[in-house]
Amino acid sequence: MALLKDIESFKKEGLQPTTTVVQQMPVVPFGSRDDPTAAPTADEVVEYYDTDEEVDAKVRAFADLLKASKHCVVFTGAGISTAAKIPDYRGPNGVWTLRAQGLAPKVKVTLDQAVPTYSHMALVELMRRGLVHYIVSTNVDGLHLRAGVPQDKLSELHGNIYLEVCTKCNATHLRLFDVRGQHKRQFVQAKRNTGRLCESKMDDGSVCLGLLRDSIVNFGENLPERDLSEGICQAKQADLTLVMGSSMRVSPACKLPSYSYKRGGKFCLCNLQKTHYDKYCTRHDGVRVFARTDVFMRQLMRLLGIEVPSYKADVTEDTVAKAYASLILDPTCDEPLKKYNVSTMADDGPPPEAVLNQIKAGFNFRCHVEVKERHLVCVAKEGSE
Repeated sequence: MALLKDIESFKKEGLQPTTTVVQQMPVVPFGSRDDPTAAPTADEVVEYYDTDEEVDAKVRAFADLLKASKHCVVFTGAGISTAAKIPDYRGPNGVWTLRAQGLAPKVKVTLDQAVPTYSHMALVELMRRGLVHYIVSTNVDGLHLRAGVPQDKLSELHGNIYLEVCTKCNATHLRLFDVRGQHKRQFVQAKRNTGRLCESKMDDGSVCLGLLRDSIVNFGENLPERDLSEGICQAKQADLTLVMGSSMRVSPACKLPSYSYKRGGKFCLCNLQKTHYDKYCTRHDGVRVFARTDVFMRQLMRLLGIEVPSYKADVTEDTVAKAYASLILDPTCDEPLKKYNVSTMADDGPPPEAVLNQIKAGFNFRCHVEVKERHLVCVAKEGSE
């Protein structure tokens, strides 16, 4: 009754006018006729190789463009990481190619076992010398950062397996390990929770303690706003763009180079398969190279007289363990009754016996249970160290 009286006595005159702003965010398409997960056509799978003489001539032409450029932006796809034994998507042994045949991709290493390729390391050297100014990547393997590319010089449009994001304050945390289910922490697939809490400090000095989730962008999801907007901004400034190891099928990432070449920028592309964007290389005074990215980059660096150092791993099991020990863990993550959604059974296969017993007893729960007063977790952790 008290609530009804408050509603009746509420004075609308005290309300301030508001404006509703609707902002359309680009998403990775799924299920459309341009579905990037669709099986490649027979022609799209074919790999083409320029002769040694053709590669040499095209690399020389690109080297001249690079030296004359004032702002070069490089776009990378899965093809730059195949030398790290990570499969691509639309090659003869690509993920979508094999899936169309009912086969699983041939995974030789896990993503966190892969190390930067020659091309990754070469791009770092070009950035250090001011020849490349920014990199936009659709890869989630984190190899650009591991190679040494500064985080503020990189847009990862589809996320990073080493990056987790706070669902409360939106802070990002770059880790030394794959954030999806490492170190025996449960990764709740339906909610994408990583089993850790945000350690960011708030303005009042408290710790955020919001739930952390992975940063991977799945089909149908929004791209990270900062990475996308900065990628577009850099493309608009570029007088030269180079696409490496991408079939340019996934929108909106494939459209970003057009912000440059539609403004008069030179457009170059190095990929083994043909793409729908090949014609723009000729139209915009660029170079189209059919070669592996490492072959292209070795030729380029030789012509430029730049030595590329080998990658030296600075991450060991001990450094990962030490970094992990300082994190704040979500206490709900290891409790099976709080992990499974009985309504859908979507998480990690069949439920444990304890959950089945609850089901048999007629207990029906539909949501994940979260611990209240999360600040107690942090206090206990700080007091124990």
